[in-house]
Amino acid sequence: MSGINKIKKLREERKMSRKELADKLQISYWALCKYENNERTPDINLLQKIAQEFGVSIEYLAGLSDENYPHSTSPVIQKILQLPPEALNEINLFVDFLHYKYRVKI
Repeated sequence: MSGINKIKKLREERKMSRKELADKLQISYWALCKYENNERTPDINLLQKIAQEFGVSIEYLAGLSDENYPHSTSPVIQKILQLPPEALNEINLFVDFLHYKYRVKI
């Protein structure tokens, strides 16, 4: 996620504390801090939870789209979400590879 961190932006727009969002996502406060400070990238499962929490697309969260629409309207994400968990792990590895290949700063 480059540029302005969408997770932080959405959280602040909804006047949520980091602790409140971390609790809803069932992650630690410190993990959320790292995601918001672009020190770590959430995996696809966590991105899905965040997208559902805020009613946005995973593409929007990842900075692939400026359109803030529900993830359920994205055919690509719908295909991905139908895959078994081991496939989601492979997708996460592939996304990491693409970040490396295209020198995307996380």
